[in-house]
Amino acid sequence: MIDQPVSPATKHPKDDRVDATSPDIEKPIKDDTNGQTRADYVGYLIGDVSRMIRTVYDRRVEPLGLTRAQWRVMTRLNRLESCTQTELATELEIEKPTLGKLIERLESKGWVERRVDENDARSKRLFLTAAARPLLTEMAGLADEVIEGVFAGIGADKSAQLRETLSRIKGNLAGMLEDDTASGGTAASPGGGTGS
Repeated sequence: MIDQPVSPATKHPKDDRVDATSPDIEKPIKDDTNGQTRADYVGYLIGDVSRMIRTVYDRRVEPLGLTRAQWRVMTRLNRLESCTQTELATELEIEKPTLGKLIERLESKGWVERRVDENDARSKRLFLTAAARPLLTEMAGLADEVIEGVFAGIGADKSAQLRETLSRIKGNLAGMLEDDTASGGTAASPGGGTGS
């Protein structure tokens, strides 16, 4: 759940102080229990949830002979089939040599193949093999099971609201990254730090 902005002269539920700042500039209010700002807490919470989902999924796909790095390559390649190794490395945010070793392992298992680019003989494109398709189907089924467990006990309305909120946050962050790239640096918030 995302906290609502605190208006001036309003107490934070876990804080005895009153925030009497200008309505135009809101300073983060510290949570006295752990010293984190609310923005910090939301970021850590999203990160923890993401990490825990990946860990649960890791355990589910391990019997299929896949490591986290390998299943990430396969699921991303399933979306970006016929991409180059450079494009895939960028998408996965890993170095090309690291990806090269992963591709070699997946090739040795018969799940990925490299083909010469029809438009550029110096370049190779990556493809999933027919043997990988049943594995991807099984991986998708396991992913569905994990997501069902993630949303257990949470109503359809709240689940939909969470997805919508996270999509909005992702869009906001994408816009911030584009703005930062366009300005050639890091945008600063009115308070003097980086935007939170």
